Amino acid sequence: MRRTATDILLWVVLAVPVVLAWPGHNAYPLWLLLLSIAALGAAVGVSRRYPLASLFVVVALTAVDGNFSFSLPVVSYLVGRRMASVLPAAIGFLAIVAVATPYVLVDAGFFVWTQMAGVLVYAGLFPWLVGRYRRQQQDLVAAGWEHAEQLEREQRMAADQVRLRERTRIAEDMHDSLGHELSLIALRAGALELDPDLDERHRDAAGELRASAGAATERLREIIGVLRDQTEPAPVRPVDEDIAELVRRAKDSGMAVDLAYEGEIGPLPPMVDRAAYRVVQEALTNANKHAPGAAVTVRIRRGETAATVTVRNAAPPAGPLPAPVPGRRGLVGMTERVRLAGGTLSAARPPSGGFEVVARLPYAAAPAPPTPETSTDRRRLVQRQARRGLIAAFAVPVALGAVVGGTALAYYAYVTANSVLPPAEYAPGSASAWTGLRSSGCCRTGSGWTPRPGTAARATAATTAPTATCCAHGSTSTASASRTAA
Repeated sequence: MRRTATDILLWVVLAVPVVLAWPGHNAYPLWLLLLSIAALGAAVGVSRRYPLASLFVVVALTAVDGNFSFSLPVVSYLVGRRMASVLPAAIGFLAIVAVATPYVLVDAGFFVWTQMAGVLVYAGLFPWLVGRYRRQQQDLVAAGWEHAEQLEREQRMAADQVRLRERTRIAEDMHDSLGHELSLIALRAGALELDPDLDERHRDAAGELRASAGAATERLREIIGVLRDQTEPAPVRPVDEDIAELVRRAKDSGMAVDLAYEGEIGPLPPMVDRAAYRVVQEALTNANKHAPGAAVTVRIRRGETAATVTVRNAAPPAGPLPAPVPGRRGLVGMTERVRLAGGTLSAARPPSGGFEVVARLPYAAAPAPPTPETSTDRRRLVQRQARRGLIAAFAVPVALGAVVGGTALAYYAYVTANSVLPPAEYAPGSASAWTGLRSSGCCRTGSGWTPRPGTAARATAATTAPTATCCAHGSTSTASASRTAA
């Protein structure tokens, strides 16, 4: 629908010069004008699918009316813009020259042929080159966006793998915690089963409880074993290690790291605690990898509804690394872990240097859905901004021209309305008439109005009834000499 409206508007714009000029010359009948306008509309209609055919139609219409040449630059531009190959357009222009040259040379002569050739070059070939350049530019832009989308898909696939790996780690953490608790339950149930103070019925119930706990532990181990990534090394950290022990082990390994608590000190919810531990663990790993030897500060602030974990490292003492370290998968894993906990994570370089990771973990929240910005969204945003800029670039000159043109028309109307003298100013015998005679070079004497010496007015003898011919505002006025002196 939008393309149809655009084609109709283009047809109307191209047909206006022909329709407005036709009443002035009437060089051909009305039916031929209507047929030509219809052919121009057909050319515009097929220009999207058959652009070269629309060019041939417009060139043929210029033989009917020269005003159709105003359509030639537009159609030539569309040929270059809408055709993917150069060869058909080149053959088309050569065919136009080959067909039109004998006709023009025989019918109009060499001078007219040179004029027509110049029109074809400047109104046909140059706009086609502009359209061709525009098409190549948009093809390059589209190829760039496609390449960006392909890279984004690859990065998204890698990020999905990291997220799956992070979820596997969460499952392993749950296995460690739940397996430990189920083992304690089985151990206590076994002790009750061997207690001699219990009767046979209670010892049987304790035995069933011990067996159920053991079976649950075994099923949990099998499930986590299926989810476990065999490429990763087996975990060597202690089960249920907290952040303080993690920081202590980092200090023992030689890192300059400090731990600070703000707010109430107490156990966090299990999901929040494991997410905070994972953030600190990955942030310390990244600090050791990207800024070796830099001081690291870990700050945990516990609020009323959420806990905030901040890990910040200073700039490396030896300066930036000579080559960038590949990675950023750790940030993806941290983001996924925090998201599954219902929190948010930000990682950036502060103005003072170094790197800072801040995770906000609410105590009770559902996992937030991932909302990554895709290249398609960015492309739409860029297209909207470019469209707005084009509209503004077109609207500003139009508005300025409208203001200037309106002001000029208003001034012209005012001057025209106030530059015509009323008819009473030219009435015979009026004061304005005498003023006109005096200003035109006549003077009043005793016998009447006579020309001043040196003027072109003619006068008869003053003794008889002399007349004086006086020029006022480009017209000849005759003053009768029968007027007597006062």
